[in-house]
Amino acid sequence: MKHAAIVLAFALAAGAGFGGAGAAEDLTGLAKQAESEAKDGKNLEAYDTMRKAALQVWQSGPLLFRKAIFVTKAPEGFGIYDPRPEGAFKPGEKLFIYVEPVGFTWQEKDGLNHAQLVADLVLKDDEGTVLGEQEGFGTFTFDSRDENMEVMTALTIDFTEAPAGKYAAELKFTDKPGDKSATFELPFEIKAEGDASSDDSSEDDTSSAQP
Repeated sequence: MKHAAIVLAFALAAGAGFGGAGAAEDLTGLAKQAESEAKDGKNLEAYDTMRKAALQVWQSGPLLFRKAIFVTKAPEGFGIYDPRPEGAFKPGEKLFIYVEPVGFTWQEKDGLNHAQLVADLVLKDDEGTVLGEQEGFGTFTFDSRDENMEVMTALTIDFTEAPAGKYAAELKFTDKPGDKSATFELPFEIKAEGDASSDDSSEDDTSSAQP
């Protein structure tokens, strides 16, 4: 796989856009405030102000994917992964997917910030015919004292009985507290024995998430 086809679906709720001129002016004000703080040597305050602006963009926009790629093995954390340069797999080889979702909802719950994403999987052949699907393929729950913006999820697809050929994995993520959803699609190929160049891995077949 050289390029992952990313299809971004906007927030389901009406009026979930960024908020127009008023919000833009607010961001401009925060940027000026951060610039002033930095000039005064208040670097931590400037950082916190810019983070406040980034959270405004996060909260007001749709659910997006900063990254959605195949990786060589189960990722160890945010940004800690080895990308797989080609989407070619051996028969029976597991597919590891690394995803960085952006714009999902943090909701206060029991004194913490709570978020939940649910991923539905659809497997297709190269003509778009659906071969199989599973709702709730992955459920990712986060509880944090902060509204984290560096969040990753990981999924493992065990496509062991598929014959050689070209396929696509479509994953729809739903932000349960925020009623947003977005979909991406990753094409891949299963090559005949002796024809695929891929990294061997023996990671556990689990889905994981980390804020």
